[in-house]
Amino acid sequence: MAERKPPERGRAEQRPPGGPAEARQQADRPEGHERASRANRTGRGGVGTRPERYLVAAAPPADARALAARLDQDAQITVVRTIGSASAASNYPHIAVIETTAERAGALAREPDLHVETDQRLSYGIPADPAFAHVSVAPAGEVDQITVRVRDDGGRPVEHAAVSVLCAGFPAIGFTGPDGQAELMMPAGAAASATVMLVRPARGCWPTRIIRPVLTPGVPVAVVCNRITTTYPDFPEHGLDSWGTRAMGFGRLPPTHRGSGVRVALVGSGVAAGHPDLADRIADGRDVVGEDDKSWRRDLLGTGTHEAVLIAGRDDGAGVVGLAPETEVHICRTVPDGRASDLIEALDYCIDLQVDVAMISVGIAETSPLLSQKVQHARARGVACIAAAGDSAGPITYPAAEPGVLAVGAVGQLGSFPADSGHAAHISAQVAPDGLFVPAFASTGPGLDCCAPGVAIVSGLPPASYGPLDGSGAAAAHVAAAAALILAHHPRFRPEQRRGAAIRDVSRVDHLFQVILAACRPLPFLDPIRSGAGVPDVAVAMGLAPQWPYSAPLMPAAVAAEPALTWHGHQATAVMEPLRAAMWSAGLLTDCPDAG
Repeated sequence: MAERKPPERGRAEQRPPGGPAEARQQADRPEGHERASRANRTGRGGVGTRPERYLVAAAPPADARALAARLDQDAQITVVRTIGSASAASNYPHIAVIETTAERAGALAREPDLHVETDQRLSYGIPADPAFAHVSVAPAGEVDQITVRVRDDGGRPVEHAAVSVLCAGFPAIGFTGPDGQAELMMPAGAAASATVMLVRPARGCWPTRIIRPVLTPGVPVAVVCNRITTTYPDFPEHGLDSWGTRAMGFGRLPPTHRGSGVRVALVGSGVAAGHPDLADRIADGRDVVGEDDKSWRRDLLGTGTHEAVLIAGRDDGAGVVGLAPETEVHICRTVPDGRASDLIEALDYCIDLQVDVAMISVGIAETSPLLSQKVQHARARGVACIAAAGDSAGPITYPAAEPGVLAVGAVGQLGSFPADSGHAAHISAQVAPDGLFVPAFASTGPGLDCCAPGVAIVSGLPPASYGPLDGSGAAAAHVAAAAALILAHHPRFRPEQRRGAAIRDVSRVDHLFQVILAACRPLPFLDPIRSGAGVPDVAVAMGLAPQWPYSAPLMPAAVAAEPALTWHGHQATAVMEPLRAAMWSAGLLTDCPDAG
């Protein structure tokens, strides 16, 4: 598919580097310590090993520089940087990010005035076939070469497509070159046992999934991927009418509901600022990982661009028009190579700029007390954190699992993608009568607040094209757009006071989440730990459509002060069982053992 060319008028004028976040980091960075990579610790084979990284916090009123200077006296410790400023809340500690051994970190943790924790790596929990999880590293004998030629349905080679084959022994993975050809190496004879082949183009086409492919060494195999423009012939010359837009009621809003005056920060992989749908749409940003004010304009993974276009795509009647196209968008790049410390800094950026909605698409696997405290700090300052639940088919990631954060999972819709596409692999056993399903990759649990479209979502991809992605990040982007529209146009949130200090507090965030969750359409045929309160309907939230008849009557975890009484605890039945009983009485369920 041809990429859409950026308009001649070019990108939005960017603000000069600097600002509160930059000033804070320049002031807090200890002299002689830069974030640049340190010399590798090299083993006998010449392969460097990455040092362990930790967060060390001292109880207030300890100063970041003093803490760094203290740690710097230890020859076993390298101080990478510090986090904290004089403007931070007095109850939030200054943090030193250090590299050291596990033994030295354990010794620091035993000091009574220090808190030490691992600086966990950020990730999305990339959707993957569970069958790939436990395989041998490499074949012990000879290998066969399999040639795969990928073309689109117009006969053109597809470059940069990822080709993976699951077979006995280990998965074979390759990427197509300019000629659309990939070479895969497999254990000798394993091609005959291949169970599935997945071809995922980088952009422009739907992925293709082939069950039990016929693969013969020395004989090229041809794979055809359907173009997005074959499914949507008028796209991108005309705006895309996505299934996600319809599922959440965006199309029923008046044309004046555009999110003007609301500030949204996207915490993820950066953005391709030159994408035509983002011209004049990105206000500013920060590359937290690289510690500069320019490299956030590059998106190495594609997910940040996808989410930015979904929320704020330029309304020019072409491409993907954003769900809240007049929001003020800021970018915080935290991946790839980001850690929990980068997420903490990103939240500081949101606090300093008085961001209204922080949409967080990345997370960590285990709880972090320092990140948890920073989330509550942001919430107290009126920053509404809306986070992707994760895509690992396991527990909900953090900070989505934190109380006070709106955790969003993904749902798919039958018929929204070609039947032979890779998206079909995500269809789970539970499918609602209207075709909604929770995808197999979804992270689930009692901490899930709601769900939103997150399978086969077509949006912008770098550098200037389009394609479908799956994941709870796309789902969270839908909900973040709904939150921006509510803040801009709901009568409870008066626009003239939006920047007022009096309303930038916990109650403002809680009221916003209460409005969103009260407008959710329950999905009684899907397990509540996989779908939460259901799918928010923005038209219902704005009072422009009738309330769903069986919405959950209680306030879920994101807006409750006491975790023991919330979905983030283990009391989900306090909400769901009365709801199920009401549905059973209305004839909407055939099995409700607790209905009496």
